[in-house]
Parts: sequence; C-alpha cells; structure tokens
Amino acid sequence: MKKFFKALKRIIVLAFVITFFIYSATTVFKQQMILKQVKAQQREVIVQIERIKKENEYLKRLAQYVGTKDYIQQVAREKLGLVGKDEIVFIDKNKKKKE
Repeated sequence: MKKFFKALKRIIVLAFVITFFIYSATTVFKQQMILKQVKAQQREVIVQIERIKKENEYLKRLAQYVGTKDYIQQVAREKLGLVGKDEIVFIDKNKKKKE
C-alpha cells in the first residue's frame, strides 16, 4: 500500500509539473503575441510622429511666409487680380474663347 501512495504521489507531482510547464508555455506565447502587436503599433506611431513633424515644419514656414510682403503681393495678384505700378497686363483673347 505504501508503494501505491508513493507512486500516486509521484504521478500527482508529475501532473502538476506538466500542467505548470504547459501553463507557462501558453503564457509566454500569449505575451510574445501581445509584444509583437505593441511593437507594430509603436512603429505606426513613430511613422505618424515623423509625418506630423514634417507637417508642423511646413506650417511653421508657411506662417512665416504669410507675414511677408511677397505673400501679400501674391494674394493680391491671384485672388484680387491687382498688378504692380510698373507692370503691364496682357489679356489672351483666345483663352477666353476656349473657356
């Protein structure tokens, strides 16, 4: 009977150890999958940050340009149709006919 309990004890310990290793392996696998997802998200965020930095730099340069005399002249020409003192305006009659 003592041998039976010894064998039963070994089987229980072995079952516990096997269960522990299976649980540990499953946990490590799940964590690796989560880690891959987080790294992919991190790469996406880094790309977005770089894109936003470039856009921010463009907007800073645009904000500086908006306050210049060149920008005011450009808007006056394009939007308002104004010309400078010494400039001559040429009108293409053919262009109007085609439109």
